[in-house]
Formats: sequence, structure tokens, C-alpha cells
Amino acid sequence: MKLLFINQYYWPDMAATSQMMTDLCPRLVRAGHEVHVLCSLGQYDDGTGTPGSPTPKYELKDGVHIHRVKATGFGKKSMFGRVIDYLSFHLIVGLHTLLTGWKYGAIITLTTPPLIGLYATFVKWLTGTKHVCWVMDLHPDCEFELGVFKRDAILPRFFDFLNGLHFRHADRCVVLGSCMADRLRNKKVKDCRLIQIPVWGHELDEADPAPLREELGLTGKTVIMYSGNAGLIHTFDALCDAALQLRDNDQYVFLFVGGGKRIDQIKAFAQEHELANIIVRGYFPREQLAQSLRLADAHLITLRDGMEGVAVPCKLYGIMAASKPCIFIGPQNCETAQTISQYDAGDIIKTDDVTKLIQTIESLGQDTERWEQRGQNAYKGYHAEFNADHCAHLWFNVIYEIDPNLSRH
Repeated sequence: MKLLFINQYYWPDMAATSQMMTDLCPRLVRAGHEVHVLCSLGQYDDGTGTPGSPTPKYELKDGVHIHRVKATGFGKKSMFGRVIDYLSFHLIVGLHTLLTGWKYGAIITLTTPPLIGLYATFVKWLTGTKHVCWVMDLHPDCEFELGVFKRDAILPRFFDFLNGLHFRHADRCVVLGSCMADRLRNKKVKDCRLIQIPVWGHELDEADPAPLREELGLTGKTVIMYSGNAGLIHTFDALCDAALQLRDNDQYVFLFVGGGKRIDQIKAFAQEHELANIIVRGYFPREQLAQSLRLADAHLITLRDGMEGVAVPCKLYGIMAASKPCIFIGPQNCETAQTISQYDAGDIIKTDDVTKLIQTIESLGQDTERWEQRGQNAYKGYHAEFNADHCAHLWFNVIYEIDPNLSRH
């Protein structure tokens, strides 16, 4: 089948949605499909926080036809810039999809930017082209939960109506877990259209983290690491309070690697209280990914209350692939908590339970055998459910379901 994926980001960008597509699309090519990707031309983010080299308008990589359109490239530093980027991408991609969408057997749209799938809905109505929504996050649900939008405001409600419209009319909606499926059911999406496929981690090279620990001055320390984007949907109040209460115990170090809107707040807290046990640094180079993930004794994942089903922190699956346990701070019934509990891959802490968080951190340093077992449990879970090959086969089944004339792989 001739497939078109639409998302703002694709290879070589390091955004999570880009990485998932970059894994899946070549596998679909190898399974016999003709795969095209429509994405933004702007300078990509190589994961270091600095823009990478400009990319060509057309490129053939791993059998995937990459079509990049020129939209604005203000980036994620301001809400205004992000909105302008979204609008310009919408305008260009919308026109392209309406004019050429009939050429494809199916169009798969992600949710960056929001509502981009509406154009595929129109193409489906006009030409019968199949449409699959790959739901990575939900807007304006996120803005409602953050208090950015009022639930009774006219424009956000209209935005929510349009979002539900294209979900309801898609042939399939691929969601990341049961909580997200519940959110779509609340938007009147039928169960027969909902398919749960998680995002996945990657098998890591064998890498000794000891040299990197030594380089960072962490030899002999118990390291609790947060790696990735520290955004508005995450919470760090309990962690900062725990670091403050553990300031006189130099065994424990809190290492933040990455960026995001909350990083400056964490830096400011550490400086205000003169906390030597909080270290903040930028992303490691890609070639040090395995080392960096393995240098932690446990990884931290957080999610604000109310965000269950709105977003799923995909960093969990990379952590599981690294055979490392997790400490999750957030809603007790979200996808992340369910996975950690299912595999006994770490501890789950309520958002404001600083006491339990400190007890968990102290047990990490005292009961190393138990936490090492949890790391092994995490890897077993990754190998069973959250590796790229397994999830790709679930995607093959999605394509088969919307066109039963295809042969299964």
C-alpha cells in the first residue's frame, strides 16, 4: 500500500515523534509498502539543544520518501513562536494533503501540530482514502488540565470539537494506552476504531558507565537521574523538597540531563538553597546514550496530576531497555504507573508524598539487590512488549485491518 505519514518532525530531528516514525517507516518499507513522509523543512534539533544543519526538500532514506515543506522555524522557546510554526505548517501541509491525498491508500497523521489530521478527514470524505490517527498527545485536553484554557471558553471548545471530529471519522485511532483510549471514548470515538500500541525503546549497545560516572564526579554515589525534556506537564516540587531534606547526605545525587521550561526553575531552586546534590547539564551526545542511561541507579519520571491519558512519557521505555528501575511521581492510575507496577520495575509515588519519595531514595542506596532486580524486571518488560520489532508488527496489523486485501507479515 502507498502510505503517507504527516508530522511536523522526522529524521534527523530528535523529537520523540520523529524517532518513533524513523523506526516504523523503514520497517513498513521492508514489509512491502511504499512510504512517504510529509514534514517540516526547518533546521532540525539534534538533541543537544542547538539547531543542526538544514535538510533538503526531498530525500530518500532507508527506502522512505521524505518530503519537507518550508514552514517557519521559531522553535519551542516561546508559545508565540510555536503557534506561528504550527499555523504555517498547517497552511502548507493542508493544501498539499488536499491536492495530493487521493494518491495514497492511507494517510497516517500524528498530533504535532494539533488538528493536522483534519485534512486527511476531508480527503477521506472526498476520495475514500483511509485515515489512521496516531495519537501521541491530546490538545486542548492538555491546556484544559494546565489551566491555560477555560473549559467553557468558545474557541477552546470549538478546537476540542474539531479534534473529536477527526478522531471519530478516522478508520483507526492508535493510542498509547488505556487512559488515552478512555479520553477518546469520552469524545465519542467507537471502540472498534481504537487500537492500543505503545511507543517503544531501543536495544542499547553494551557500554560501561564507570568512565562517565568518573568524569562527572559520581563514582560511589547513588544517582537519581532525570533525562529528557522537563516541560509543563511534569512536576518537580516533591523532588526538589527531597533534595533539600537530603542535602547533608552526600551519598545521593540528583542529575538532570536535558532541557525544557522547568529546568530553569530547578536550577534556581538549587542555587537559592545552595544544593550541591542537584546537578543540571545539557544532553549527552548520541554516542553516549547507552552510557548515560546506565550511569543512573534509578531514573526519575514525573507527570502532573490530571495528565493521565493526555500524554505518556516515552522515556520509560528507553529506561527499561537500559535495564534500569524507575521512580515515578504522578497519577497512580496512568499508563506509566501501570507499566511499572505490572513488571515491578520501580516505585510509584503520589505527587505530594515527599516522605515516601525520601524513603524510596534511601532504599535505593541501602537495598541495592532489590533495585537491581527491578532493573532486570524492567528489561524483561521491554523485551516482551516495548521493543520496536514487536510494536512494528502491531502496526502491520493496523494497515492490514484497513485493507484486508493485503497479505499479513
